[in-house]
Amino acid sequence: MSEFNRDQWAGFNAIRKAMEGLPPSELEGLAEKSGQYLDFRRSLDRYQSEHFGPFCHSACFETGLSACCGFESIFTFFADMVIESLFASSEEMRGIFRALEKPNLSRRCVYLGENGCIWRFRPISCAMFICEDATRASFKNRPEAKATWEEYRRREKEFTYPDKPVLFDDIEKYFKNLGVDSVHMYLHRSPGLMRLKQLSGLARKAPPRT
Repeated sequence: MSEFNRDQWAGFNAIRKAMEGLPPSELEGLAEKSGQYLDFRRSLDRYQSEHFGPFCHSACFETGLSACCGFESIFTFFADMVIESLFASSEEMRGIFRALEKPNLSRRCVYLGENGCIWRFRPISCAMFICEDATRASFKNRPEAKATWEEYRRREKEFTYPDKPVLFDDIEKYFKNLGVDSVHMYLHRSPGLMRLKQLSGLARKAPPRT
């Protein structure tokens, strides 16, 4: 198992164990808390299918040249993993664990299946990655489509960018309070994001070293 697979497996497994110890009311609360984000993701998927889907499928997926899924070490927020664990079916989660437990000899994303990403809600960094070729082809003579895409990019930050209280930070806090730790808790580990939270009054400054 590669380091990437091992870290992903450990994160999903820690979430699974924590969720197994939660009462149904807590799981329902987490699901309800994620509702607006899922509405955003479903709307984003519809937009992308209409505006990017035809180009991306023929130019990248059918040819096997996709840069979107061409790297093993994708950027995965801890909250991405929690939301997937909450809403994916049991079989879908078993598929994720199976993919992580076997050697990835493809030199491509471990989560890339025959029909695309095996996640029900692929990581937000993947969902928002659209190459320049795709945007040029999709926005040519369509300024309204480009404006809508810029609005989706702005809305994404409402869930992930901690210059104010955001869902992804709240989810990390919730699981940290359960005793869970993960290398994917970037909103509690990344120096840049921690600095942003401090400047925004959302986190205390670390005491000076003596």
